Amino acid sequence: KLVYLSYKTKAVNKLRQMNNLKVIGITGSYGKTSSKNILSDILNVKYNALPSPKNFNTPYGLIITVNNYLDKFDDILIAEMGAYKVGEIKELCELVKPKYGILTKIGTAHIEIFGSQENIQKGKFELIESLPHDGIGVLNADDELQRSYNLKNDCKIIWIGIESKDADVRATNIKTNNNGTTFDVIFKGDKNKYEFTTRLLGYNNIYNILASVALAKEFGLTIDQIKRAVLGVKSVEHRL
Repeated sequence: KLVYLSYKTKAVNKLRQMNNLKVIGITGSYGKTSSKNILSDILNVKYNALPSPKNFNTPYGLIITVNNYLDKFDDILIAEMGAYKVGEIKELCELVKPKYGILTKIGTAHIEIFGSQENIQKGKFELIESLPHDGIGVLNADDELQRSYNLKNDCKIIWIGIESKDADVRATNIKTNNNGTTFDVIFKGDKNKYEFTTRLLGYNNIYNILASVALAKEFGLTIDQIKRAVLGVKSVEHRL
């Protein structure tokens, strides 16, 4: 415990000294690693963004990430957050203090330890509920477990979706060919449609890309910058 605390204290102090570092948390029952890498590829067009390596998504993993990988030149830390029970995401948030959060999809992963679907829902939302009042959360409007949740935070929420017509950032006209996937992105309040192309396949990756597009726009990237980055996104090893 003392050894653990010494490394944790070192990580906390390092983060405290990096006043301008922006921290983004990503959690969900699945899609975390893919979303993290997609977001990193896009944000690195303009910033120095560090995604937590591999699947380093536990307190130990994030402590190692901060102590061994985070550099003074990094602008953004993208922290993948995994959990097996209620309270673990909150612990990770207390460690790295994210201002931005993405919740991918809520499923039944680790339900035998969580105990119920409701506990999984509550556990995953610990990320969004830990964000500061001026923070931004990205939620999936097509996920009923996200839409039905009574969120206890007044931070800004951006809803993404494919089926949901009232989503803030929505993908339509999705087509797949031997080169990948093309789709149009519609931003609420913008009459234009923006055509995107990605080498990735599957609706799940469209959701992952939409969440990253929504946050990248908040970080000041232009649509053209985001489109070029999405076109260059590579599939993640061991992730279908």
